[in-house]
Amino acid sequence: MKKTFTKVVKSAKQRPSIAGVHYTNERIEVTDAHVAIIEELKTPLENSFDILINLEGIPSVVDYPELKRLVPTDNKNIFVINIPMLEAIAKINRKEAQIELESDGTIGGQKVGEFEQLEGFEHISFDPKYVLWLLEYAKESGQKEHIKIELNDSAVRPAVVHFEQRETLNTFIITPMRLYAGKI
Repeated sequence: MKKTFTKVVKSAKQRPSIAGVHYTNERIEVTDAHVAIIEELKTPLENSFDILINLEGIPSVVDYPELKRLVPTDNKNIFVINIPMLEAIAKINRKEAQIELESDGTIGGQKVGEFEQLEGFEHISFDPKYVLWLLEYAKESGQKEHIKIELNDSAVRPAVVHFEQRETLNTFIITPMRLYAGKI
């Protein structure tokens, strides 16, 4: 199991209905309500099943949320992240409540990438912990230098990164933090 899966499941331990790895004949998925990872099989298995297995290996049958409905389809902004640079910024700011990506491709004045497509985007904030999970997952998926994150023009809609593997199409969803009047 990928390290990132384990971190997400441990983070969800207070919510037994999602605290585990959800397996079906079509996908493997985890969430802690702040991030979600969906690994969709390119060739689904023949026999249908739906089971949640916790970190102790104990299976249970639960009504797991339909994570695919959370994947935004209207994110028009595409930001190409420099993984080493963003990782350094996120680690430095690990204890901060949030890090904010600006439309000029900077976080706290440091350039962390370039917009490939920019349409109405101003800024978005994320918990540094979840940014580090995204970068760890990217590395586990074979991405070492750059990834493309899809963003909405709204600072409250989830961001998404897609990874294609040999046998799966993977999606990492990260929810932004809301900025309040005093924090803008």
